[in-house]
Amino acid sequence: MPKKIQFSVIYATGEDPKYKAVELNTHGPTVKGWQSPKNCDYPQEITLQLEKQCILTKIQVLAHQYLIPSKIELFASNQDTNTVEDVMNINWDYLGYITLSDNQSTGFKSRELKSVNVPTCVASFLKLKLGNNHTNAYNINNQVSLIAINILGNELESRKLSHTDSVTERLSSLMNDPEYVSCYDDLAFEMYVDTEVAKIIREMELKKHLAVINERFEYARKLKQAMESLRTAGERLGKYELEKRHAIEMEDYERARHKKIQMEEFRIEVYKQLCIEQLLETDGVCSKNDDCADEIDGSRKNPLSPTLRVPADKRANSPNTPHIYQGPVSPLHNARHQSPKTGSPSIGSPTNIQTRGSLRRRNKSAGAITKSSYEQYEDKPLPTLRHSQTNEFLRECQMEYDCKSSSKLTEREKKQAALPILVFGNDLVEKFYSKQYLDKEEGLNMLKEELLTYNNTRMHTANKTGRAAIFLLHRALRDKVFSVYNLANEVIRLYFVQFVPGRVSPAETARSVDKLLPELLTKSGDTSTRIHHMAVHTILTMADCKNVRELHIIPTHLSRNLNSSTHPRLALSRAEMVEQLIINHGISTDKQSGLTCRTLSEFGLSGLHHPAEAVRKVAERILVLVYKVNPRLVRKQLPPDDDITRRNLLYRQLFHEFDKIDMQRKKDMLERNRLIQQCSLNSNPDCLSPEPVPHEHKNGINKSVSSTDVPNSENINGQSQNYSLSKSVSGGNIAHTDGTNGKQSTSSASGISSPSNNSPPEEEDKHCIFCHQPESIIFVTSKSMNSHYWRSCPMLVRCGECSQVVEVASLSEHLVMECERKEHYIQCSQCTEAVRINNYEQHATECIELTEGCNRCPLCHDNIEDEENSWKKHLMGEKPCSKNTRIKHTHKQVTIQI
Repeated sequence: MPKKIQFSVIYATGEDPKYKAVELNTHGPTVKGWQSPKNCDYPQEITLQLEKQCILTKIQVLAHQYLIPSKIELFASNQDTNTVEDVMNINWDYLGYITLSDNQSTGFKSRELKSVNVPTCVASFLKLKLGNNHTNAYNINNQVSLIAINILGNELESRKLSHTDSVTERLSSLMNDPEYVSCYDDLAFEMYVDTEVAKIIREMELKKHLAVINERFEYARKLKQAMESLRTAGERLGKYELEKRHAIEMEDYERARHKKIQMEEFRIEVYKQLCIEQLLETDGVCSKNDDCADEIDGSRKNPLSPTLRVPADKRANSPNTPHIYQGPVSPLHNARHQSPKTGSPSIGSPTNIQTRGSLRRRNKSAGAITKSSYEQYEDKPLPTLRHSQTNEFLRECQMEYDCKSSSKLTEREKKQAALPILVFGNDLVEKFYSKQYLDKEEGLNMLKEELLTYNNTRMHTANKTGRAAIFLLHRALRDKVFSVYNLANEVIRLYFVQFVPGRVSPAETARSVDKLLPELLTKSGDTSTRIHHMAVHTILTMADCKNVRELHIIPTHLSRNLNSSTHPRLALSRAEMVEQLIINHGISTDKQSGLTCRTLSEFGLSGLHHPAEAVRKVAERILVLVYKVNPRLVRKQLPPDDDITRRNLLYRQLFHEFDKIDMQRKKDMLERNRLIQQCSLNSNPDCLSPEPVPHEHKNGINKSVSSTDVPNSENINGQSQNYSLSKSVSGGNIAHTDGTNGKQSTSSASGISSPSNNSPPEEEDKHCIFCHQPESIIFVTSKSMNSHYWRSCPMLVRCGECSQVVEVASLSEHLVMECERKEHYIQCSQCTEAVRINNYEQHATECIELTEGCNRCPLCHDNIEDEENSWKKHLMGEKPCSKNTRIKHTHKQVTIQI
């Protein structure tokens, strides 16, 4: 159990003479805290030595109301305290930092309490480095201040207890439970409760745990009730102590004496009415603590009852008497609820906190004196023969009900919802904590209006408003009433679609997604169809928002590998959402996106092994989508495609789909090459080439000029005009080769696209179907369009083996599958290039694996991103491929024209 760790300040960079660093060693209502010197240098450092070596879990810092540092960095050290001679020689480990608000929204009247969970570490020293102060009208000397520091952690040495072994073990297990944290070790408790009372409450808490272990439940109930009453009394004693301190500073010693007497009498009366000595059992086990007959009297004996008479300070009500010191307000209370340090306490007879007691409810907890709205609803007589099953009747009954108003928040709920109360007010938050679903619906509608009508002139920033709204929406998501859950989803979509853009920072948006996404994912696996569909719709809507999409949180979370133990409904929901994200957003090359080929293929493979058939089907569809983009990577993830693997029905179906895609890709490639040949054969054979053809074949295309003659023939053409390249229709996914040195390379099969898929150009404005140059420019350098294909189109190349003209992007596929000498070539599995068989061993030693999401240029052997127009940019852009001889020819012609 993490508990408060005592410490002492051993070093401070500087301190104000009136506010020394030793003030941080103690906690209480009268603590003034530490302040830095006036106009000091930054950063300021404070070093704390812990009483015992411990495992840090949580650090709390209470800042000043206007002497506020902008940033506090935390460092820890595990050096032995006996070996440390100089504080400056301690080696520190960085834990993180805390940022503090400038406090303008509260008018510099409230103190900010920061509670942070630190990375678990063993520490003997703690250092705080305070950054520059927030500037404001009150901080004229540029100082910073800390009112209190609290450290929570686990001691390394186990606590010794003088009880039986079984009791000791059970109590030790409770003390060592990391999930349990005592609320009485919190800084919000210590700073507002009298020191002596706080010590008694902690003793009672230990007694309560021992009583529960020994099954003394009546004794535990009395201790719990006494602790709550003592806390209220301790806060009042803290106020009295502040008043006494203020009177001393004002040299009003008569009023200080009255306050001292008032405190002593009030303390004695409280201890007497609560029977503190009896409850603490200082003289051994007291049988009266286990007697239930004392409950009636005990419930009415309250230290704050109206019958308690404490001498009042008559001068306190005098208008000429100065008010007590107005301390800053606790950050856990909003302006509607004064802090224990704010305002003067009522003088005279203290008010009653709890006076009701009942024999019928004596077995209930001390805090549940009033009936809940559910119990009140059950006690209300309802007609049985009047539309008793309709929502209209339920609404009518609730409208007629006397106790329809929202239940008041408990202290724990106020502490939990401190930020929403500060931003939206107590009335709206009470509706979210109400037990009536109508109140929750009304609260959600009010929150919706707050988000829609938000403007920058308001007191609270968009980040703070968004954080408060997400807290309330997360609570509403867990409601079991569908109308409340449905409305919460609607407000969540409105928050991300309308409120977040242009207002909320990316960090706060990420925090909002991290808060809601786990709850929505849980709901997406619900057995109810409408709850499931609503959660999936909300998640996909969030993922489509631009601000959320840029963070890549949702795809990364959804595309994590599935386990066989994952519930089928939850696994199916995740797989379907991943499939929809692929359809909506596409497959990305950004490694942080969560939608890369590698991530999706691993996710699909994990889904294939899930026991649920529906999950396997969706995983199969995901792998097919990825295969269309990067077949090599998907094949690499799967078992080898052989007869043994195909015996498995699942793999057989999957490989069958892959074969269909490969066949269609091959057909598209053959159709593209056929189109090139058809365009060439339909023209005059004399126009095939502007130069004599040394090896002319009767077909006119298969045995044309060899590729080795191309560089020499390119210099013979005449001048050309200067022109700008227009956007290619089909050149975005095309590659090319270098025919001069005999080495070829290929692009990924996913990079091939057929020009037949593009709409043909208009007759009056003809263009090359590959490079998309207009006919008027082509005829300047070539006699015909076929001559352009054969000699100058930068998107085409001649095969060095068969002299056939093919696209640069499909050269490797041509050499492996179509070329007359295809038996001499093999495709490399690493780089996808077509390599001669006799050179394969040498190539394997020099081969560089193809980068994911890229194609390989067969001419210069560089990687090209698999994007639209990537081949055209590579072959015809500002810095064209260095091995593309045709683009060099074009540049020479342009130079001659200039």
